[in-house]
Amino acid sequence: MEIEYLRHPGAIAGSPPVGARAGDFVFLGGQIAVDPALRLPDEIKPPPGYAPYGSSIERQLRYIFGNIKSSLDSLGSSMNHVMKINSYHTQPSELDAALRVRREWFEAEDPPPSTLVIATETLVPSSSVAIDVTALATDSTRYRQAIHATNAPRIPHSQIFGWPVYSQAVRGGGFVFTAGVAMRHPDGFAPDPEMLPDPEFPYSRNRIRIVTERILEDLMSVLEGAGCSAPDVVRAEVYVDDAEHLAVLNEVWERFFPVDPPARVITPLPLSHGNVSKMLEVEFIAVDPDGPYRKETIFTKDAPTPRGPEPQATKAGPYVFFSTQMASDYTHGLAPEVREDPDFPFHSSSIKRQVEYIYGNVEAICKAAGTSATNLVKRRAAHLDLNEWTQAEEVWTAHLGDRLPPTTTFRAKAPLLVPGCAVQYELVAASE
Repeated sequence: MEIEYLRHPGAIAGSPPVGARAGDFVFLGGQIAVDPALRLPDEIKPPPGYAPYGSSIERQLRYIFGNIKSSLDSLGSSMNHVMKINSYHTQPSELDAALRVRREWFEAEDPPPSTLVIATETLVPSSSVAIDVTALATDSTRYRQAIHATNAPRIPHSQIFGWPVYSQAVRGGGFVFTAGVAMRHPDGFAPDPEMLPDPEFPYSRNRIRIVTERILEDLMSVLEGAGCSAPDVVRAEVYVDDAEHLAVLNEVWERFFPVDPPARVITPLPLSHGNVSKMLEVEFIAVDPDGPYRKETIFTKDAPTPRGPEPQATKAGPYVFFSTQMASDYTHGLAPEVREDPDFPFHSSSIKRQVEYIYGNVEAICKAAGTSATNLVKRRAAHLDLNEWTQAEEVWTAHLGDRLPPTTTFRAKAPLLVPGCAVQYELVAASE
């Protein structure tokens, strides 16, 4: 499949493209309020002499959404064709204003599904939000349609703001994209009391089990509204506030996906903010049963088999969705090949060893899926230390050159799901 890239003419050498179009879909990398030449644009600065006036997050988002609009237009899509928004915020106090700004940019009735989570840091500390989007091409014959599942919990923000801030799900291009779902009450507001700590009996409930069950039940209701079911899910993205939740999460996951589970990416982030105690947020991509694609599980003996209930990757039509990619062989924890030589700890780069190992696995999985790592169209990089970002990118650039995919980068919450791993990647590739 031919991939069309959009590059900013002022970007520094070696930068990933702003976006890429592959088939019916356009993928934009994480947009932050920074000029591609690495300077803070005038549009996000407060008026001279009036620093306390105006809202920093509103200025950032208007700059970001303006760039998103022009990028989508250039790649044959539009704001009204956005299928999914993922927002990574570092300042919980900005969330209200951040959601209100969206009304200036999206259709009032059917805005795109959204996942909004708290991240630890973006690549530019003064930028408090990074946003990436997946959009449908305007010339796609498989049109975008919002899904309103009547048997799923109501969206709380719609009641708070008085207008839909995001949709539960949309279909288009042969796929269904859901919004991120966290714990909430069926009426859309406060979580079910069973999902909250009991102050009198704090150890009487396995909260993460209850929360995981309710979230997956809610998502299955959303899928049902789109005519889908669990076997149609090709990729799940999971955000957890503590890596220790993994064992229970997996137990529940296996009950909802007893066979052919989807590819899955699990990222630890500091989800809670203010008095909102979020333990988990989950989103799905599923094949549309009325569309032309069906899910295929990808496996190769040349890459590690995940230890949890997920395959190495899934393929649906011309797209390959990877499970979490990190430097683990899922036998020894951190793969022995990437571990530091205790006698010569300063003679090579730990992060480069990890990324080289990851890249080799990605290429092997791509080959098994009938494609190549040069056809990656989306990448999210979750680092534990952003000081290592430049060295990690040197490895990717050495392998891919000008075929780097659009990328979103942020700092995750330590530890990752395999201690010792310093970075993990979420990836999507187009088939050849």
